[in-house]
Amino acid sequence: MARRAPRIHISLRVRPERVPALVAFYSAFFGAGPRKQHDDYVQFDLEEPALNLTLTPSPTARSGEVDHLGIQVFSDAALLAFRRRLAAAGLPIRDEHGTDCCYARQDKFWLTDPEGREVEVFHKLSDLEAHHDDASKRTESACCAPERRPNE
Repeated sequence: MARRAPRIHISLRVRPERVPALVAFYSAFFGAGPRKQHDDYVQFDLEEPALNLTLTPSPTARSGEVDHLGIQVFSDAALLAFRRRLAAAGLPIRDEHGTDCCYARQDKFWLTDPEGREVEVFHKLSDLEAHHDDASKRTESACCAPERRPNE
């Protein structure tokens, strides 16, 4: 039996009435539907990106409990291909180019899932010695929060 590579696992508690919208969003985002889907559990188990994402319906779930999720790609071409596929699926995208964040310069884009969770796809261009390009920003809570401006 071939050995599978490790993957990130993220389990999200979600409001039951939001499950259909979340399944549609993540199916479009990943370009693949769930591996398992039951009334009380949905699992996306992906080879690429190496990720196991589960949605567990709960009437007490709070919307947007996760700060944000992300996928790192390793080339401009991969970032562009990912963006084109998501744009073709009709998902609204917010672009950021040359962003200095988290000790790295990155090109990235953001989406928001139906529960308000921020999802980023990013390509690290270079490492940086500072958290941000501007020392005055270091007191802000999170450099990785997406800019909330409409696409231009």
